[in-house]
Amino acid sequence: MNNKKKGLAFSLLTMMLVATACGGNNNGNAGASASSSASASPSASASASDAGASSPAASTEAPKITMTIQYPKPDNTEAIALEDSRIKRFEEKYPNVTIKKNDWQYAPSEIGIKMAAHQAQAAFNTFATEGKTLSEHQWAADLTTLMAGYEHKNDFNEKLLGPMTIGGKLYALPYDGYIMNVMINKKLFQDKNIPLPTADWTWDDFYNAAKATADPGKGIAGFAIMAKGNEGGWNWTNFLYQAGGKAENVADGKVTSAFNSDAGVKAMEFLKKLRWEANALPQNWALNYNETYNLFKQGRAAMVIGQKIEDSVNQAGMKKEDLMVLPMPSMEKGGDHVGVMGGNYRVINPQEPPEVQQAAFNYLTLDYFNQSGLDELKRILDERKTNNQVYFWDPTSVYYNIDSDYGNQMKDILAQYPDTVFTVDDQAVSMMKGEPEATYNAQDYYGVITTAMQAILSDKNADPKAELDKAAKKFDTEVLSKIKVE
Repeated sequence: MNNKKKGLAFSLLTMMLVATACGGNNNGNAGASASSSASASPSASASASDAGASSPAASTEAPKITMTIQYPKPDNTEAIALEDSRIKRFEEKYPNVTIKKNDWQYAPSEIGIKMAAHQAQAAFNTFATEGKTLSEHQWAADLTTLMAGYEHKNDFNEKLLGPMTIGGKLYALPYDGYIMNVMINKKLFQDKNIPLPTADWTWDDFYNAAKATADPGKGIAGFAIMAKGNEGGWNWTNFLYQAGGKAENVADGKVTSAFNSDAGVKAMEFLKKLRWEANALPQNWALNYNETYNLFKQGRAAMVIGQKIEDSVNQAGMKKEDLMVLPMPSMEKGGDHVGVMGGNYRVINPQEPPEVQQAAFNYLTLDYFNQSGLDELKRILDERKTNNQVYFWDPTSVYYNIDSDYGNQMKDILAQYPDTVFTVDDQAVSMMKGEPEATYNAQDYYGVITTAMQAILSDKNADPKAELDKAAKKFDTEVLSKIKVE
């Protein structure tokens, strides 16, 4: 989703929560933010075909190139420091390339205007939901040729490549990924002598924890769900998946809504119980992405979907030992702990000439699978250690195979900073199961779901089935009926 969770700045070394649900025409990744991450920013060594560009002689003879890249917003100081470091290293290696900075962040409602005006950066970030939109409108370069000469083309995390592989062609490089989880303020549990939930928890356990930790008189919610913008539908979809449902059906060349199923009704009824029976949600429940996490950082929500560990500790001053990340609950004991799976991706602008596209590819892959990526991780960890800050690492979402030689080198470095690195418990990681977001028009889907959620949250007599049917009719009529599947 766009904000965005993801919102969130996660490194390609971590998995983010990002952010708000992304959207657009097709392919879904709504939760992650397309803004620059505050975590380590992986990139890769130059392709074999341009290996000579790093030598002084080759660089001197290379044509002068000016390239605009996406730069973090002014208030994202950690991400700015990381990007500045990367720019410096890139320009040292490729002195013929001049980097220009532009802090425009991808938005589904703006990308068409930017491309029509030729104002999009040579390299910019997007969400996993945008794969088909970008490819069908030719707003993302086909990376087939660029990848062909890249020595690590076969070393990426295949799961993360999937959302941006359309018709056998790759249209973006993975930046970070995520499987939605739950972030918990352990202190709010301990203050009321409530046992902490465990990784194998169920909807009943989640409900009881939310109800027990809620303290409406003090303005404390047991659970804060996003319910203001499209990110509301992004949050709710986790429960839809846990109930065994899906967002859409594809059959006979047509796409239709599937969320108004028995599973969808169960998921919406669960939300209704949290609101009206448990009184576990914030009194002002209409929160967007940032507002939800701000409530958590203020100690006014015991649980939220997604994680902002670094932001909570490094920016808000929460204590590392007071935080915990668990997989999403299963609907029933022994069921799957399913969370929405998405990620942030890096696009190369197809409007740029070939030499700029190559430079953009070199920039985006500067540290991937490279010693500089290891060095950058160590530099960040040293800096975080000096500043008494944490670094979040989620092994489920990195761009590389964690069991590869490069992955093992990364894990060896992380192990040297036990007091700085925050990792998800191994048992929790083993239980996390990701389910991709809606394939078609994910943003529109999230929007109609948010409307249904708001009806349920504002009226205790609202009927979950009726609201979902209304949402499905609107989505089918106004959006999905216009899609033809080849």
